[in-house]
Amino acid sequence: MQINLRHKGSVIILDIEGNLVGPNTIELKKIIDDQIRTADHEPVFMVLNLERVQMMDSSGLGVIVAAYASVRRDNGRVVLLNIGGNIRSLIVMAKLVTIFDRYETEAEAIASFL
Repeated sequence: MQINLRHKGSVIILDIEGNLVGPNTIELKKIIDDQIRTADHEPVFMVLNLERVQMMDSSGLGVIVAAYASVRRDNGRVVLLNIGGNIRSLIVMAKLVTIFDRYETEAEAIASFL
């Protein structure tokens, strides 16, 4: 799995590629936790670009939910970008579709924070 971290203004964008399963999720969790810690209790605005994620299991979903919960404590937000059919199905089955805002373009995702 590869993760590219970028910033657009105050928005953190994580481009994730590969499978978000089992031990692969540890790297994503570490990067997210580092970004939250660096913010030092300021709101974090994060876009998780899942366009190149082929598969996600409960471990991957758990990391995303934990990120959502951690960021919300400081009035931040995590949104999902480019979720494919398999990932969308998992989010729907886990009844998380009402929690996560989902966007089709990066511009829409970034604009949602304004």
